[in-house]
Amino acid sequence: MKKITACIFTLFPLLVPAQQVDWKKLQSLQPDRILLNGERKPTKVLLLGTFHFGYPNLDGHKTDSSKFIDVKSPQRQKEIQELADVIKRFKPTRIYIESSNQPWLDSLYGEYMRGKYQLGRNEIYQLGFRIAGQMKHPKLYAVDTWPFSAEFEKKYKWIDSLWDYSKPADSLRDKYWDKKYSQMYTAADSVETTLTMLENFLLMAEPTTIQRIHGHYLCGGFNTVDNAGPDAMSIWWYNRNLRIFNNILTSKPSAEDRILVLFGNGHMPLLRHCFYSSPEFEIVELKSLLK
Repeated sequence: MKKITACIFTLFPLLVPAQQVDWKKLQSLQPDRILLNGERKPTKVLLLGTFHFGYPNLDGHKTDSSKFIDVKSPQRQKEIQELADVIKRFKPTRIYIESSNQPWLDSLYGEYMRGKYQLGRNEIYQLGFRIAGQMKHPKLYAVDTWPFSAEFEKKYKWIDSLWDYSKPADSLRDKYWDKKYSQMYTAADSVETTLTMLENFLLMAEPTTIQRIHGHYLCGGFNTVDNAGPDAMSIWWYNRNLRIFNNILTSKPSAEDRILVLFGNGHMPLLRHCFYSSPEFEIVELKSLLK
């Protein structure tokens, strides 16, 4: 009898009717039905994550010179123009780039528009200046910035201690993921040389790519026995990207603007989070411009 009873109770959950969900009602309660129902309409934004064309090798991963892409070669110049032509389908009215020096940017862009400057290797020039010039933009917007940690490291001596004296919760785990990410970056360097410039940018824009490149910040030195890891990350990397987003907001793009944000792809996870979360913006995907 016990066996029969056990069998009945095992089957019982299967006999309970499935709960009905009123999907139409849930859809009617979506927050955007209120947030976007007003006079302020979202500004369209194209987030263009890039590798650094000039290979300054200032990041943790250093690309071997044998894997450099020569962006000034005739073939790559053709590919960059093809990429630029795709981006121009977005019809950007403003271009925001990874620079913090607006006067210098204005001066150099002015020289370029007067035919007195030949484009250098940097993506700011090869894509930013190229697209802005061909679309007759009056300027580009320099919105990069230093983070809190760099701005106040001399004033607040405790900032250095977050890096110098923090203790990892699991150093073996950190080493494992650092090694795996190093392998991923090295493999990516090789793959980049086999792809066209458009293919490279489409790959960098893939959600999985964006998600995983941010993952390295969270599993390589982030986890500490105290709060030093999270605190350092928040006043350094997170703070820098929040400040960049704030600089873009400060420029007051309107609903009629279509803004292009050209930054190193490592910035894209956090910038994308900001733009995706804010009802002031609507993200346009690069691959949608190919349809």
